[in-house]
Amino acid sequence: MTLELADRSITHPKGVAEDVFVKVGKFHFPTDFMIVDFEADPRVPLILGRSFLRTVRALIDVYGEEITVKVNDESITFNLN
Repeated sequence: MTLELADRSITHPKGVAEDVFVKVGKFHFPTDFMIVDFEADPRVPLILGRSFLRTVRALIDVYGEEITVKVNDESITFNLN
């Protein structure tokens, strides 16, 4: 598998970490991670995949710069600016 990163560089995953529990606010979600070896740049944000966003039922308000995560009847909203 070949991955193109946000800076357009090409890399190959070193492996996959499956069913890792990620805490988002007060919620915990199982998700998979592609393990890649690259130089981290703190100015470049982590890009969340569509499958993770679907799992957490994310609602993204681009204009309001917020993302809301839902579990059943509970939700938590994060300010993105």
